[in-house]
Amino acid sequence: MITIYPDFYEKFSCKADSCQHSCCMGWEIDIDARTAKRYQTMSDALGAEIRRNIFCHDGIWQFRLDEKARCPFLRTDGLCQLIRNAGDSILCDICANHPRFFVTAADFELAGMGLSCEKSCELLLADLSTLTFHEENSDRAIDLSTLLGNMGIELPAEELVYLSGMTKDDAEFVLDCLGKTVPIDDAWTRQLGELAAMTDQLVPLTENELVLFTRIYQYIVYRALEHLETFGLAAILSYAQLNADFISLLYQLTGQLDESVRRWSEQIEYSVENVRCLMKLV
Repeated sequence: MITIYPDFYEKFSCKADSCQHSCCMGWEIDIDARTAKRYQTMSDALGAEIRRNIFCHDGIWQFRLDEKARCPFLRTDGLCQLIRNAGDSILCDICANHPRFFVTAADFELAGMGLSCEKSCELLLADLSTLTFHEENSDRAIDLSTLLGNMGIELPAEELVYLSGMTKDDAEFVLDCLGKTVPIDDAWTRQLGELAAMTDQLVPLTENELVLFTRIYQYIVYRALEHLETFGLAAILSYAQLNADFISLLYQLTGQLDESVRRWSEQIEYSVENVRCLMKLV
């Protein structure tokens, strides 16, 4: 199976203590079986401390988060106590791999970076050139149209460009769809209310912003290709347009494009339930 990854994939490095939205808090942290077994057999003081801070739920080992939903090994300076004490090799798979993802579509393994990560958003939005992809062990860059062609999918170029010019009715439809998803927190529900109050004040995107939104749109298409067999290409394209439109609305509210992308990803990209909900609605 050929592995594909986007142009910014190999540029990733964790922001660690400079990250404002640490992936070590606010999320359940599952421990893979191999690492859980290792933690159970560690005979040193660190092993004992780890075992005091993990538990098994429905056959899955997890870290025991504190009252603020922080990993017990997230230090106050934003660094990981486990890495500081024992190096990267001590990490469970999810901690070692995040925010990377690996999914399959046709005969390809599609690799990428989840956009709930600040650094991933920064890398996606740091370039005004066309989003390109690489095959593992190859320096050749291909665009999304070529990648889809390699998968047996032929699309006119205009289908892979973000469609701007959202109307008030369009915005209300977008918000109605997003309102049907399961909210990640109370702030999400409040934001939807704030967005609903500004649908008659939409401002056109600039030329550079349109380029970035095409990168966002194409990356959402790429990320959603794992659902090709279940929902079909038309649903994936509509899903990508819907979510890029929502990011545009959130951007107009906050003025921060990278944070708007990250916030959307928290709510949608990392929830299988919410992805499927929107796929069915479009």
